[in-house]
Amino acid sequence: MKNKETLRDQFVKHFFNISGDFDEYKRQETNRIGTNVMMLCLPAILIPSIIAGLWATKSPEDALLGLIFFNVIFVGVIICPYLMTASRRAHLTDNEVDVRDLPAARRTVLKRALGSGLYGFVFFYLMQAILNSIFDHASFVGELTSWHNIRTALLLGIFIGVMMGITYWVRLKKQR
Repeated sequence: MKNKETLRDQFVKHFFNISGDFDEYKRQETNRIGTNVMMLCLPAILIPSIIAGLWATKSPEDALLGLIFFNVIFVGVIICPYLMTASRRAHLTDNEVDVRDLPAARRTVLKRALGSGLYGFVFFYLMQAILNSIFDHASFVGELTSWHNIRTALLLGIFIGVMMGITYWVRLKKQR
């Protein structure tokens, strides 16, 4: 009988892109990485919030925008790269494949890359149309049919698909 994974284990496996069993080593490494991220986030939550609170007495809108931009940049520039490099160094993301199954694994990588590219295209296409209609007061239908919107989303989708394909390809490890 197969052990049923808890919802937390499923979430952690999906978040760290862990393939295979979620054994004790992988559990310890994800806990260690999570603890390190939490230690990075504590001062990044407290200090900018205090600064934004003091700044808000003079300009609340600018304080809110500054806090939002700091949080987005902090997550995008510090947290995400740390998570990626730490999980790679711990070999959590390695996808060990038997030599006989390598062609099937490569087809799976191609399918996942195409899926990621399609997801990126749809996301950016709709997001660009929504944001342009909100902030530029443009017609939503007009933005959906805009060639500039379609071309930009297509290029971003291709870029995301290629980058994710390279990432998945690098993660394939031949099992001896």
